[in-house]
Amino acid sequence: MNDHVVFFREFLNKFEETGSAVPSSRWAAMAMTNPLRKTNKTQSILEVGPGTGSVTQSIIKDMVDGDRLTVCEINPRFMARLRRKLSSNKDFIKHSQCIDFFEGPVQNMPEETKFDLIVCALPFTNMKVSIIADIFSKLERLSNENTHITFFEYIGLRTIGRITSVKERRDRLEQIDQFFVELNNKYDRETERVWFNFTPINVHTLKAKLAA
Repeated sequence: MNDHVVFFREFLNKFEETGSAVPSSRWAAMAMTNPLRKTNKTQSILEVGPGTGSVTQSIIKDMVDGDRLTVCEINPRFMARLRRKLSSNKDFIKHSQCIDFFEGPVQNMPEETKFDLIVCALPFTNMKVSIIADIFSKLERLSNENTHITFFEYIGLRTIGRITSVKERRDRLEQIDQFFVELNNKYDRETERVWFNFTPINVHTLKAKLAA
């Protein structure tokens, strides 16, 4: 069973957790992992929501000796497929001793490690704002002062949703809009548009604002 079939099946069964019917494109994966290639320092990396591993493969391809990667996936079927898929990947084999897996929600992860790069591919538009807030609060606790956090949003999806959805969903999307406005007050943000994806996306990179 190929990745697209697995992804579509989980999209139907776990829409709130999956968010898309197909995996991210390689262009999207490159944009999500850009900070990894912008430093010569070794990094501790967290990937949240790898799905079937399109972004994971981009990460491990660019890992250098001394880097460490933790992969966090809530969906056990995605996790099982990802681990089988990576077992024959030459980049994974090279770095396997420096790669850990955590199965469950990122909110349940231990907090002993502070990560330099957090790559988050969760479908925030599908979630309640309280869950989004919990996730970003957790990511902040897993960060150090120089951490970069990347995540994506489908271009125009929330705008279209506010126009076409029932009131309950419109209200939720407006709450999400407000959350991200407030989030932008805490972080410096860069955005890259990726058109070559099944649904075009904005990839946002966050870095904590320096204290005045």
